[in-house]
Amino acid sequence: MKYICILVLLFQQVKTDDLRYDSCAYYMVSKGLGLPEFSERRVLNDVTVYHHDSSLDSKMPCPDWINTTAGKEHWKIIYHWTDYNKYVGTLGLQSATEQFNQTGSLTDGNIYQAFGCCSLYPNGTYRTLLAHAFNGKDFASFDFQTKTFVAAVPQAVLYKTLREKDPANMEEIATLYKKTCLERLQILKEAPRVNIKKVPEVRIIEKKRTDSVTVTCHVTGFYPREVQVIWLGSDLQPVVKGVTEALPNDDGTYQTRKSVIVPEEDVGKHAYSCVVLHISVPNNITTVWAGERAGGVAVWGSVCVCILLAAAVGFGVWWCRRRTRDAVI
Repeated sequence: MKYICILVLLFQQVKTDDLRYDSCAYYMVSKGLGLPEFSERRVLNDVTVYHHDSSLDSKMPCPDWINTTAGKEHWKIIYHWTDYNKYVGTLGLQSATEQFNQTGSLTDGNIYQAFGCCSLYPNGTYRTLLAHAFNGKDFASFDFQTKTFVAAVPQAVLYKTLREKDPANMEEIATLYKKTCLERLQILKEAPRVNIKKVPEVRIIEKKRTDSVTVTCHVTGFYPREVQVIWLGSDLQPVVKGVTEALPNDDGTYQTRKSVIVPEEDVGKHAYSCVVLHISVPNNITTVWAGERAGGVAVWGSVCVCILLAAAVGFGVWWCRRRTRDAVI
């Protein structure tokens, strides 16, 4: 029973993650790399709703699907923060370059990046994140509790000091992510493509080696990006750990794969189930691999277990949810 609850909890976690709305902003300031000096992109989940870079003559106009007064006001706020992000990004690049140059560790080309995001979950949980990087490594982040910057490296202390000279700006950042961003989510989630869902295609691939068989669960063609792929043994215990990473396909969907290595002596003795959890399907997609020496009982035994699991989801979701809650910021 505990393994059934574990699977139900995993199912609930991925469903919660998939249903969330993420409103994120990425901006970049670079020098000596042949890239635009400044660029910014705003994304809701996987959908880009706003883009601007220094090579453009003007900012992206408000799209037609934003037709309310509140929506158009938020678009003006985005314009304002684009200008501000260019200013603080340039400040970050100059500060970081100056500090790292003292160690003689820089080349002629450098890049400063920032990532800010607010996430809203169906149960009301609301999370925020703001992080900066210099040449691809952590540089600084914003602490929403203390409303201060946290230096990830000694060279970021100067930037932290410069930013915190304006306490009103620290308050403004906190408000932007904890209030304004939440309001923006309600508007931007109406963007085209945001609510599109595509069902994963699942295929089992096996590769025989001298003393083992590598069995891969290849999952492709799904959207949105968040997915969970779990390999279960005959006892329903997960046999492969780790986060499921998804890569983009050319058509805007995603793909991923996860493998389990089965020793030669165990082939045909145990069945393994690849369970795929995605928002586009009501329960899960389960594909069973039992090896070429396995009999029908081994395969159908696992299939029956999966049917029982599906039947248990309704009760299990209710029972387990009472014991699991995300922390609300």
